[in-house]
Amino acid sequence: MKKLFFLFLAFNGLLIFGQNQPPKMPKYKAKNAAGIFYYDAVEAAKKIKLKKEEKISVFSKIIKNYNNDIKNISFLNGPKLNDVELTINSVGEQAFKNPDLRNKIRKMIEDTVIPVRDSVLKKETNLNKKLEEVLSSKQLKKWLRYQTSQKNKLIPKPPQNNQSRNNGGMMQRNRMGGMGRRRF
Repeated sequence: MKKLFFLFLAFNGLLIFGQNQPPKMPKYKAKNAAGIFYYDAVEAAKKIKLKKEEKISVFSKIIKNYNNDIKNISFLNGPKLNDVELTINSVGEQAFKNPDLRNKIRKMIEDTVIPVRDSVLKKETNLNKKLEEVLSSKQLKKWLRYQTSQKNKLIPKPPQNNQSRNNGGMMQRNRMGGMGRRRF
């Protein structure tokens, strides 16, 4: 019975450690890389705690103008961004192994995504200057915090492999010096 139990544990351990596969590459979204996204004026007004109706209307007008500018940028550069996205997503795994292909993809990104990102950043700084005139310093600080949180949502999360999920607690214990050791 003991032999059967140990055989089961060994087999189970091999199954767990045998599933270590390289993490899959996340989907590349060119619009996210270029920083193209739209603000919800109502949600943003709530986040920065605007109270007066006239401030809310001016704020929402500024946000709508910004969103329209970003829509124009997205419309004009949409086909180029879609081509970049399609290319990177179809060739992504091979780019790790082939340096020439990686350089071509990098050049494609530099030619298309970076100029779009620069134009979006110009519109964004223009938006912040306009909002600086309307909002108080406290509200502006909240707006900038909200803006960075919205930008951080565009950044893709790194994939997790199976080993880090399975052994997370064990690795944490080992870093702390074991179970019963003193921690100074």
